[in-house]
Amino acid sequence: MSRRSSRLDLSGYYNNEGEPVIRYRESRQRNIKRRRTTFQSWRRRLLDTADGESECGSCNKRQHDNSRTFMTIVSLLSFIVSLCLGFAFALQQEKLQECENRLKYLQPVADTMPNFALETQGAFILPSLSTATYQPPSCVTYLGISLWQPLRSPRIVIQGHPLRVGDCWPLPGDHGHLFIALSHPVTISHVTLGHISKNVSPSGSIYSAPKEFSVFGMKTLDDEGTQLGTFLYDHDGDQVQTFKLPDHKKGTFNYVKLQVESNWGHPDYTCLYNFRVHGMLQTGEGKQGEKIKLSSGCRDW
Repeated sequence: MSRRSSRLDLSGYYNNEGEPVIRYRESRQRNIKRRRTTFQSWRRRLLDTADGESECGSCNKRQHDNSRTFMTIVSLLSFIVSLCLGFAFALQQEKLQECENRLKYLQPVADTMPNFALETQGAFILPSLSTATYQPPSCVTYLGISLWQPLRSPRIVIQGHPLRVGDCWPLPGDHGHLFIALSHPVTISHVTLGHISKNVSPSGSIYSAPKEFSVFGMKTLDDEGTQLGTFLYDHDGDQVQTFKLPDHKKGTFNYVKLQVESNWGHPDYTCLYNFRVHGMLQTGEGKQGEKIKLSSGCRDW
């Protein structure tokens, strides 16, 4: 008799005769159990894989949501930056426009328009048709002897020089006129009168400045003249004052007459510093039947 295992004997592996007994059902139960164990392990693996995939899907979804959130934030920041840049640009443009308006305000209007009463362009004074120059009593003395004092020419009114104290043409009394031949036939729209201001006057006043004045336009020297307007020079205003004609479509003129009606209180004389005529140039015949040549140069004839 072979040696028996106490463990197998206790488990009923041997019969009464001591022979080992093979139990097919036991072996089958063991295989099924093993198979069940294998199935459960595969099931567990599948579940783990599914859970992993589910977790990966959640991670991908989370990453997608994070990406969308990031793009939203970037778009919002881009919009805010663009809005700020646009606002800054608009503010800069507004400041530039304000500075430009200030510069235009500081610049006289007369400097932005052509002047057809400018000597260097061809205009000239007709002294025989103008008021005589004021002749003051001699005030320059040497050892008690009166000396001759030079007189100012009316040409200074149309020479376009900067306004300087005493650099003017005086006419006697508080009224008189100046006759000017324009450089070109012009449809007159504005006139400009210049005089020094109170700020630069040694006495702090400008009583000799013109107060009320009129402008007449003539096509020929024989014309009686068409009154273009009457204006008031403000002695408390700017040095250079430009006046718009009430009706600038009264015709084309070759000559103008500046008629001073009154001044601001000086009893002896009235000073004319600068006078300008603005308007639209008319092509055609010149003063002596010459054709107007629109060329560059000091005298465009």
